[in-house]
Amino acid sequence: MAKNKQPEFYVGYLPIPPALKWTVRGLVVLLAGLIAFDAWLVASFQPDAGDGYWADTPTQYTGTLNRAPYPMLRVSENGTTRTFILISDEKRGAEAVLGNIPDGASVKINAYEVKRAAVSLLQLAATDVTVASAPTVAAETVEIVGPAELTGEIVDSKCWLGVMRPGDGHIHKACATLCIRGGIPPMFVLRGGEGPQVYVLTLADGRAIPPAAILDYIADPVRLSGIVEKQGALFYFKVDLSSLARLE
Repeated sequence: MAKNKQPEFYVGYLPIPPALKWTVRGLVVLLAGLIAFDAWLVASFQPDAGDGYWADTPTQYTGTLNRAPYPMLRVSENGTTRTFILISDEKRGAEAVLGNIPDGASVKINAYEVKRAAVSLLQLAATDVTVASAPTVAAETVEIVGPAELTGEIVDSKCWLGVMRPGDGHIHKACATLCIRGGIPPMFVLRGGEGPQVYVLTLADGRAIPPAAILDYIADPVRLSGIVEKQGALFYFKVDLSSLARLE
C-alpha cells in the first residue's frame, strides 16, 4: 500500500523544499508587478509639473521700477520692453527690501529669473537694490480685453512660475498660502485649451489684492468676475472680490 505523500514544510535551518521555491518565486514576481502597477497608478494621477524655469545663477538687470499694483521691473532688451514681477527671497514680496525707492526710479538689481507661460519673475539675489543712472523704460500700452467670468485657481506667482513643480493644487495649498501672505503677488490660472492661461490678480480699481481677502480660497477651484487687460506679455484680471466663489 502506497504511503500518503506528506506536504512539504519549510524549516528555517533546512533548505527550502523545491515546490515551495516556485511558490515563493511566483509570489515575489506578483508582488513586484503590483508595486510597479501601484507606482504607475499614483504617477498617472499627479498634476502636470509644468514647464517652469528657474535660473541657477543670478543676472544683473537695470530697468525702471514700477511699484503698483505689485513691484515690477521694466527692462529694455534690443528695443523691446520686458516686464518682470519682482519678489524677494524665501516667501516675501519685494516690498520687504525696496524701502523708499520711488515708483518710476531706475534701479540695478541682481536676480534669478523664473519664467513660465510667457510670464517672467525676478527673485532678488541680495537685499540691495541700487538706484541707477539709466534712461526710463516706458510702460507698454494697456489693451482692455473686456469683462469676463473665469474659473480657475488662485496661485502664488513665485512657485507656479517655476520655483516649485508643480506649484498648484491642494498639495501646494499650505506653501501658496504662506507665499501670498508674505507678499508674493497672486495669480489666477485657468485650465483647458492649449495650456494654462495665467493672469496677474488685482482689485477692480487696479490696486493689489489684500492677502487676507483670498487666503481661504487659495488652491481651490473658484469662479471670479472682472475685467481682463493686457499690457505687454502680462494679462491682468481686475476682479470684483464679491464675485469670488468656490466651485462645488
